Amino acid sequence: MAKDPIVNVRLANFTVTILGEVSRPGTFTIQDERITILEALGLASDLTIYGERKKVLVIREVEGKKKFAQIDLTSVNTVNSPVYYLQQNDVIYVGPNKARVRASSFNPNNGVTISAISLLVTITAIFLVN
Repeated sequence: MAKDPIVNVRLANFTVTILGEVSRPGTFTIQDERITILEALGLASDLTIYGERKKVLVIREVEGKKKFAQIDLTSVNTVNSPVYYLQQNDVIYVGPNKARVRASSFNPNNGVTISAISLLVTITAIFLVN
């Protein structure tokens, strides 16, 4: 009777890195054999309101070369993406949406400047009326 040995190799844990517009960016250790991109984003406490949900970037190393894939989290086809299930050392980057990009070009000190100018115009108007 011939013996056919069977070897099962299981990954005990691995890490994924989640960066960008998420509530808790960082590197997370996954205790299971596999995890979906949605579950991983849940570990990072979800995207912020400024996260671009239609263009999430997954960076994966395949045979020593970096591969880049975009995934649309708003699409029902997300589950069919080759990067839906993450692998060891995958990096997920959630870029900023248009609102965040516009907000970054707005100087937060503009409100203070406008208030100061408004105060000076009001004081000047009061002195000119009297």
